[in-house]
Amino acid sequence: MTKGDRARAMRAEGDSFARISKELGVGLQWAYKCASDVERSIKETAVTVVRRGALNGGCSTTSGQIEISMPRIPSLHGAAA
Repeated sequence: MTKGDRARAMRAEGDSFARISKELGVGLQWAYKCASDVERSIKETAVTVVRRGALNGGCSTTSGQIEISMPRIPSLHGAAA
């Protein structure tokens, strides 16, 4: 497995770019460039909800949005399933 493959696998598991950089002994920019194409799936839990937030400052389309995990507030988001 190459460093690039390992970086992508680590990112898919949820590791941050800083952790990937440290673990593989590469620069932060290299880790970002190599593993930024991996789509992470954020899942809702009993204490968090997933919403979409603007990545680029408020674009009106969904092209500039990412999934973000937020604390669950039962009065707003309902009880966890």
